[in-house]
Amino acid sequence: MAIDLDYIRHLAENHEGVDVEFKETTGQLNRGMETLCGMINGNGGMVIFGIKNSGKIVGQEIGDKTTRMIGEALRRFEPSVDIRQQYIPLTDSEKYLIVFEVDGNNPDRPYSYDGRPYQRHDSVTSVMPHDKHSRMIMHRGGLKYKWDTLPNENLKFEDLDESRIHWAIRQALELGRLKDGAYTRDPIAILEKFKVLKNGVYSNAAAVLFGKDFFHYHNCIIRLACFRGIDKREFIDNQQIEGNIFDLLNEVTPFFLKHLSVSSRMEGMYRKDELEVPITALRECCANALAHMDWRKTASVGVAIYDDRIEIENAGMLPEDIPATQLTYGSHILDSHTSEPPNETIARVMYYSGVIEHWGRGLSLIFEECERAGLQQPKVTDERGVVRVTFLRPNLLGHRNDPINDPINDPINLLSDVEKNVLHIVKEHPGISRISIIPIVGKSEATVKRALKSLGEMGFVEYRGSKKTGGYFSL
Repeated sequence: MAIDLDYIRHLAENHEGVDVEFKETTGQLNRGMETLCGMINGNGGMVIFGIKNSGKIVGQEIGDKTTRMIGEALRRFEPSVDIRQQYIPLTDSEKYLIVFEVDGNNPDRPYSYDGRPYQRHDSVTSVMPHDKHSRMIMHRGGLKYKWDTLPNENLKFEDLDESRIHWAIRQALELGRLKDGAYTRDPIAILEKFKVLKNGVYSNAAAVLFGKDFFHYHNCIIRLACFRGIDKREFIDNQQIEGNIFDLLNEVTPFFLKHLSVSSRMEGMYRKDELEVPITALRECCANALAHMDWRKTASVGVAIYDDRIEIENAGMLPEDIPATQLTYGSHILDSHTSEPPNETIARVMYYSGVIEHWGRGLSLIFEECERAGLQQPKVTDERGVVRVTFLRPNLLGHRNDPINDPINDPINLLSDVEKNVLHIVKEHPGISRISIIPIVGKSEATVKRALKSLGEMGFVEYRGSKKTGGYFSL
């Protein structure tokens, strides 16, 4: 891209953003280089010296001292990176604009400046969190640095469950995910075929997939909890199961069947019973949590059932190119994304053995199952090194016996347009506060307050929790 004074004037008029930052003088050189580092670790951008934060172009004098400072600063980037530098003279002035431009999505990232990695979010530069930095390093190193491929020279065959090894290969053959010629009764050959054993040395993947002793693998645990209400104050059930991945998944289905409701519907002459949230979606979510978990941490997979929702979480992060906010029904990201699991060996064996139904399509399958059941879309969040999928339970959403969808007795006709909109927002966002509803519905606070009061009196919504932290739920 050709960068000239007219182009920079255009940038200055539109102010700063995720890929553009202004600095008034090279007295802010280090701060500017930190921002440039964040841009390299993201999608690229440019830092321009000689422009105030307001967008006013003032220019910068350039002398030997300035150029030496810039040269020293550029040498503090690791690893070395291509930073395009340009001096643009101002009209009728001896001053210049100093432009630094970088590309993003470089396979050598993460980069650091002066020993620290930085990231860019909107127009803010900050030190990159350790979790994100480690994930980038692992991605840069490819399989060489992936936890599940690292050798465990202390692991012996006696530490593994031989019956589980044979079960996995039989599953793979029955499902047609391995050819018949792959079958062998030699468990060592099976483990080599699964790529968890190489040159007589077992990998971490062998331990968590087929292990019996988890003294050195403290996160081979799944936490199963059921709470009364919508917070963690009172337990109904609380279990902590230890085992290999396949053993842990065997505990998931009975737990859901124990604590979730079953609904019935007629298909022709036969009655079909179905869990309130499809068990296929819940089990797939748990399998994906184990497959994609950051096994380097001590945190384990957790399942929590509340009156209004089900949360399944694991330590880890979503890929850089998949923002959680864009994971929705019909999202093109889900269809176009190529699966790059952080634990490729673990994920491959789980797929072969049938506990992961579709390679690279786990989240799509979860969404499709919930949509088929008429449920709201599960919400995916990625915060502070934890990926969480939240399923909204239908008993509080009223989607089974929803008066709004009752063609015979339809009290929705009694509501104003504002009340209908507010009710829809509350149904879409259980626990939402009045202040958060205002910008969505686009009405004044007084109007929203009146609508909520009316909906409450008619039995459509209720407020739960304290005045400061509570919110509205549909009935």
